[in-house]
Amino acid sequence: MLCLSKKTEYALTALGYLAQQPGKVASAREIAENQRLPLALLMNILKNLQSHHILQSTRGVKGGYRIAQELNSLSLFDFVAIVECSPAAAGENNECGCLEHAQSSANDLSPSENAPIHALKLKLVRFLKEVSITDLITPGRRIDVPFEHVTIQNLSQRRHPHAHYVK
Repeated sequence: MLCLSKKTEYALTALGYLAQQPGKVASAREIAENQRLPLALLMNILKNLQSHHILQSTRGVKGGYRIAQELNSLSLFDFVAIVECSPAAAGENNECGCLEHAQSSANDLSPSENAPIHALKLKLVRFLKEVSITDLITPGRRIDVPFEHVTIQNLSQRRHPHAHYVK
């Protein structure tokens, strides 16, 4: 079934950080410190994204990463498969539990077998293929957060951005 790991969360967070600074190169350390992410894991994630040509890396003292391609054509479905599936994770049976395998397992179910699960998997896969990474990370284009998930404190801070609240 669908489960987005911390790895996917960190990858999206790093891309979001880079998207806020188009054209700027940011080091893994800078991203990790600004976004409060574990550096060692983030470095592996960024290397993976670079090897899939999502990020471009620059070596040297002022080196780092920047977004390498237009991300409109990259779906969340494909992105999760890139982040979650590695040859080591796939093992001997070439299955790592990522979305690509979730889709194939959903397609392998006959509609009469566990129909609610079949329908849910197909709906999730369809949704994830429709959402582009740009829809998630680009300022001004992000998918809206439903109002019921916005806390009172977040609303108060928007109205009074310089006010400090004590919990």
